[in-house]
Amino acid sequence: MRDAQRPTRLHIRGMGKVRGDIHREVRIDIPEFRVRSGEFVAVVGPNGSGKSTLLDMVGLILSPDYVEEFVLHEDPPLNLGALTPREKIRVRRRFLAYALQRGGLLEFLSIRENIRFSAKLKDRPPEKVAEVVQLLELEDILDKRPGKISGGQRQKAVIACALVQEPHIILADEPTSALDPPSARKLVETFRGLTQEAGISLIMVTHSWELIQGCAETIYRFNVKEDSDRLLHSLLIQDHLRDGDPR
Repeated sequence: MRDAQRPTRLHIRGMGKVRGDIHREVRIDIPEFRVRSGEFVAVVGPNGSGKSTLLDMVGLILSPDYVEEFVLHEDPPLNLGALTPREKIRVRRRFLAYALQRGGLLEFLSIRENIRFSAKLKDRPPEKVAEVVQLLELEDILDKRPGKISGGQRQKAVIACALVQEPHIILADEPTSALDPPSARKLVETFRGLTQEAGISLIMVTHSWELIQGCAETIYRFNVKEDSDRLLHSLLIQDHLRDGDPR
């Protein structure tokens, strides 16, 4: 499907957050951020630029300090900037899933039990668990606990827990950091293929351009500059416009 025909799933305009303390303040500005159905969007930037802050705002973990438009296009559209805390929990459970760099697994459960628990959270059938396990080649570690597997295996298990929920959007925070570059690239390509096939939008943050070039459909980056001795300004910019983009 051409990009112009793919419906917008998430649209942010004029959103921002100020972080830090009296010694160092970071202003994170999101002039515009758009994600379409089934799209792989990458956000690239150095540590401290605002990548994880953006994910936490999209994931309704962190509230923006100001916002003009923050809409999840469902039926009906949801104004995410106006939700109550209880409504945020419901929206997060129904539409979103995280694939975290660290954490994301319950240490006292096996990998099999972790994936089953994630599926149960959204009433997904056992067949979905088996499908995701096979696609990510996790059979050999299913009966092991997270502390007994490698960092790369752990990250694949975290991705499996996100995919099995079949959310509308997956938020991935450096999901391949424990892998060597060839393995990381292979996993990102697999991740992209699985989300596109399921119509899941994928927002992934990373510091590595090489990892997502030629793989992500849209790339944003944070442009960081010093505005004063104590103010760091981080501005989100879209680097790549696809053919057919109506903007």
